[in-house]
Amino acid sequence: MSLTFGASTVFILLVILIFLLLFFAAWLPLERGRQLLLRPLRSLHLVSTMAEQAAENGTTIHFSPGLGGLNGDAGTAEALNGLTMLSSIARLSARTRSNLVTTTNDALTYLTAGDTTRGEYIRAGREVDYLPEKTQFIAQQDRMAYMVGMRHVISAEEVSGTVLLGRFGSEYLLVGDKLAQRDLPQVVGSSQVEALPLMVSTAGLENVLIGEEIYAAPAYLDHAPSHLASLQVQDWLRGGIIVLIVLGLLVATFGITIGDYFLR
Repeated sequence: MSLTFGASTVFILLVILIFLLLFFAAWLPLERGRQLLLRPLRSLHLVSTMAEQAAENGTTIHFSPGLGGLNGDAGTAEALNGLTMLSSIARLSARTRSNLVTTTNDALTYLTAGDTTRGEYIRAGREVDYLPEKTQFIAQQDRMAYMVGMRHVISAEEVSGTVLLGRFGSEYLLVGDKLAQRDLPQVVGSSQVEALPLMVSTAGLENVLIGEEIYAAPAYLDHAPSHLASLQVQDWLRGGIIVLIVLGLLVATFGITIGDYFLR
């Protein structure tokens, strides 16, 4: 039996290969100690401040990876990024000896979140301080039930700050309003446009992560070479795409013969 590859498959494999080559080209210098200059994001600095204050006051940080799950439906990418962010926050919590409670809207996300948090506590030498009940399963892909449950957790636990990053819609207002009433510091971000105005109104523009900033958050928090390399490659690819678009426009405008082949 022989395998046949169509043009689209070859193109996808080529893109993956280019990404991997660029990734290792960016990762190797970072692994050897090179520093990468990042654009300041005040909201992510607030996460570190919240952890330090929670440690001093004996209060708790709340984290939510959003409404998405790990079943391959809409929101999976946001949920995976949220779990990566949870790893960074759990590491920060373990290091500062602050308390952390995580709420989830999906069974697989719940199980993965628990393992992720426990793993970070073990690596920090604080396994005895890890409390499984602090990772909570609120609902199974039920938006309203999840937001109401999260609102209750924020009220019941001694929460002094919250981080909500992932897939949120207009139902975010149920929680955002509660946080605003209690004047709790919050760092929020959503991949859904309808949630952003509500987040700005309750958290303030400087505390809202918009668009790709959500996916860059883990790199800002833990400065891991792999996260920073991924961030740098995304910038390179974005610049390359812009160059190709400009070249395509020039080719189409001036009617260069070689452009006819690429623009068919």
